[in-house]
Amino acid sequence: MRSFSLLAWVPSLDTACQTTDARLIGWRKDFTAGAIASIISLPVCIASGVLAFAPLGPSYAAMGAAAGLGGAIVAGAVSALVATSSFIGTSPRVSEALVLASLVVALLNKSAVANDKSLIVIAIFLCVALGGIWQAAFGIAGVAKIIKFTPHPVLVGFLNGVAVLIVLSQVKPYFSTNPVTADLTLIDRPLMFILMIGIASLMLFFPALAKKVPDSWGLGKVPALVVAFVGGIAAFYFIKALDPGLDLGANVGNLNFTLPLLDLGNIEVWKGIAPVAWEIVPVSFILAIVATMDSLLVFRTAQNISDLPISPVRDLFAQGIGNCAAALAGGVTSAAAPTPTITAYRTGGRTRIAPLSSAMVLLVLSILFPHYMAAIPSVVLSGILLAIGILLFDRWTVQIASEVHKAATVADRRRSIYDLSVVLIVMGATVLYSVVAGVIAGCLLSGIVFVVNMSRPVVRRSFAGNEIQSKRVRPTRDVAILRDTGSRRVVLQLEGVLFFGNADDLSAKVKTLFAQTDMITVDMRGVSDIDVSGANILANLISKSRELKKSLLFCEVPLAQLASIRGLFRKASEADELIKPHLDSALEWMEEKSLLLHVDKRSQADVLEFSEIDFLAGMQQTDLDRLSEVLTRREFAPGETICREGDEGDRMWLLAKGSVSVRLKLANGQESIRIASLARGTTIGEMSLIESARRSASIVADEQVVCYELLRDGFARMLADHPAIATKLLSNLARELSRRLRRTSEDLRNRS
Repeated sequence: MRSFSLLAWVPSLDTACQTTDARLIGWRKDFTAGAIASIISLPVCIASGVLAFAPLGPSYAAMGAAAGLGGAIVAGAVSALVATSSFIGTSPRVSEALVLASLVVALLNKSAVANDKSLIVIAIFLCVALGGIWQAAFGIAGVAKIIKFTPHPVLVGFLNGVAVLIVLSQVKPYFSTNPVTADLTLIDRPLMFILMIGIASLMLFFPALAKKVPDSWGLGKVPALVVAFVGGIAAFYFIKALDPGLDLGANVGNLNFTLPLLDLGNIEVWKGIAPVAWEIVPVSFILAIVATMDSLLVFRTAQNISDLPISPVRDLFAQGIGNCAAALAGGVTSAAAPTPTITAYRTGGRTRIAPLSSAMVLLVLSILFPHYMAAIPSVVLSGILLAIGILLFDRWTVQIASEVHKAATVADRRRSIYDLSVVLIVMGATVLYSVVAGVIAGCLLSGIVFVVNMSRPVVRRSFAGNEIQSKRVRPTRDVAILRDTGSRRVVLQLEGVLFFGNADDLSAKVKTLFAQTDMITVDMRGVSDIDVSGANILANLISKSRELKKSLLFCEVPLAQLASIRGLFRKASEADELIKPHLDSALEWMEEKSLLLHVDKRSQADVLEFSEIDFLAGMQQTDLDRLSEVLTRREFAPGETICREGDEGDRMWLLAKGSVSVRLKLANGQESIRIASLARGTTIGEMSLIESARRSASIVADEQVVCYELLRDGFARMLADHPAIATKLLSNLARELSRRLRRTSEDLRNRS
């Protein structure tokens, strides 16, 4: 009978306890991170709700604040539960609030609902619900893959337009225009205006101020948003305590949580909403697009800071479901929020517990401390919104505007003017008309930009073999052969998307080149995608090259397209031979192939004679005989190291057979990269010998190598006993180094 010892269980129990403790520590960090994130999201979610309801008048501020909190609580919790587990937080944002505000403005101009604001409120939440449905559909349909390709100038133009609208919405109420003189004047609440500017300035400049104080104070870790929020409230009540009669604006007021969509069960409400349905549906679609773009940008940020695996399909679907639930609970549209998300990560948040705890903390604050919420001054929210608007304005606009004047070339100036024009068009549509108009203009311009980009030739540049060479160092005779046959080798550099619109042009160009060349390398590093038509064209070209007995190579293939390109070949061995990782390896392959095709012009000897080595060119046989006395024949097997980086540079070698690679060790000390190769007829290690320096790189035999070794002592003996021979050797070496330098310069010029 088997016996058990109690002590045998102690290690496993200890391991289980350690695992449980680690899990509890992780949960505690997530909860703490979520609680901190909730404090940061509180001002923005309330301000966003107030902004969405602002066109209805000050009396709806409390309802807007409640809707903002409702969106953060419900959408935040539901999204966290449905989405991939991560620290990404979801809450109302200003961009989506502006879209809802534009709907309110449009409905106030519709006689069917203008006199019944309760119907407009229902329309707001109905728009939120429909937007959530659209967003969930975007996730399922994979629309994120399309939206993320929005041209940068289009996105910047829209964000800048939103930024200007936010700033105008907060500043405009403080000014009035004289109808007679058209003068702009500050209205009767200048102190409130100054306080708003002060709160915005505190939020904008606090990070710079925090850097000037010692790190031990910990101010650098306090978010500027929290400082502005708390500092603004403190300033408001301090000023009111000094003079209660001062008009600094109203507070948010008692939170007015409502469930307006429940009224849709009333047929009369449906009748009231029906006439404006066509106003709600398109705005809900725009709302979903804006929320999706905002979320995708935050997803990318989260991925950059944490290597977090993002699932756009699931995560966008979760956002849509969360917004549908928020609409039913009386909350406005939410999206992934950047500041709370980054803060949650920096404070230890890693799983869905962080956004869930953030939503729960906001719920507790709303239930237990409603009076504190009601006491938040509206001017504080205005100051925060003003700062957000200023921060949202993309500084790239200023940079691209300056480049219009400072561009070094006409092409750069043309590109800058083009980018700036797109930014201004989308920005103008957003500011002068509405957020909806800005999104529509952005979509139209994105389509136009796509068509323009797709209409560009897919072949960016082409090079003949005498214009671009590999880094392999070859003897003069081989270099001459490659120069004479350079037109038989061509490199085509592609860029953009290879699709049905430009693949035919590529096919025609390659087929024309086949009549003039032996080998073509297609450099694909600039190809972002290949559609079915483009893949079919490439498959046809491979078949054509096989039929014509030509060589078609591919190099620098992006990892995303590598499997597709390999699948175009009949055999894996063929793919291995004709798909090269780097342009240099493709060039080297073509050059070796060319030399084999012109083998009659090369030395037929298996091992080169002294007279066929460039380093010894022009020397008489008697001199070669004397030199052979200080040379030692050496042989190295494939893969064998001839010298190592850091070795004493006390010898050089003359390659008579085979080839070698020059390898440089990377900073990590574990890996090395191939920076050059040398063919037979060339020299190795001559610089270290002349400089009396240590080896700057390692040299490894690529194949069976036969070489002649010249020690420093042997060279010194030649200098002493036969100075004329040594002088000739130095002259030949100087000529060879000059040739290599000239070739490197030409190569850099052609590849730039």
